[in-house]
Amino acid sequence: MKTKSLTASNPYLKDTATARKRIIRSIASSTAIETGESIKAIETKLTQKTSRYHVTLA
Repeated sequence: MKTKSLTASNPYLKDTATARKRIIRSIASSTAIETGESIKAIETKLTQKTSRYHVTLA
């Protein structure tokens, strides 16, 4: 049985710009819980062009 990728089957991930923002928000909020840093600060770090952090879907 051939399965579709998550990005092909999930309607919330079809719009890549919106999906990227949601993924970054999810990572930032999870990291904020663990580190105590603010979500906004982590989002800023993740979205900077010179950021050393790379966000990709598994």
